Amino acid sequence: MADAEPWKTVKIPPIVQELATGVQEPPSRYVIAEHNRPAVAGSEMPDPIPIVDLSRLSDNCADEVAKLRSALENWGLFLAVGHGMEPSFLGEVMGVARDFFKLPLEEKQKYSNLVNGNEVRIEGYGNDMVVSEKQILDWCDRLYIIVEPENRRIYSLWPTQPPSFRDILSEYTVRCRKIANLFLQNLAKLLDLHEDYFVNMFDENALTYARLNYYPNCPKPDHVFGMKPHTDASVITIVFIDDNVSGLQLQKDGVWYNIPILPNALLVNVGDVMEIMS
Repeated sequence: MADAEPWKTVKIPPIVQELATGVQEPPSRYVIAEHNRPAVAGSEMPDPIPIVDLSRLSDNCADEVAKLRSALENWGLFLAVGHGMEPSFLGEVMGVARDFFKLPLEEKQKYSNLVNGNEVRIEGYGNDMVVSEKQILDWCDRLYIIVEPENRRIYSLWPTQPPSFRDILSEYTVRCRKIANLFLQNLAKLLDLHEDYFVNMFDENALTYARLNYYPNCPKPDHVFGMKPHTDASVITIVFIDDNVSGLQLQKDGVWYNIPILPNALLVNVGDVMEIMS
């Protein structure tokens, strides 16, 4: 398959991981306005993030269905446990991600999202596209690739190091698909639709992306965004959070709250597409 159509960018930002090793404070292009800095610190949750046990949901447990309904009506996301991914497997997933970002820059740039030196494609390793000279940059590097359907994968952008990267990401994708389908079936039932209503909409041609984010240490972390405020332009997003990296937040009623880390849980977030559809 041909690579996705690249876009011209205003300026190619540096790899943040490399930049961070030689600065005493973040460059001005990364520094957010003072009035936005309280949002970086975030607030503690007034109520716990909903936790849904997917194994009980799969068994049609009424209590778990009620938890899911409450989570979607009040938060738009939940922490998923009982998802069937063993801690050892999740450790492998996080391990290959960490090992990739530990590779020498020359190795990682084999999978660069740059084309012809001044164009950026969606997929690959690097940073998001810069479209304005005034754009505040994210303190983050990422690897972004299509994982489903298999015939849309661009394997030239799939790392071969560490050696187990491809197999583990493929297995993780299969397991996430099961979680997504279970969620979509239960959402349909909550809306009094046939349980496969949404599942059938997203057939074997539906695109699934994997995004691996790396947030280097920052000398002034309260002055930057690891990733700027956004909504997910997806049906759903399944997030596996590094137990050692806090900072994920959500906005509710105009307030930014810190999402607590629950080891081995997955965060399931309803995306813009599903919000419109439902």
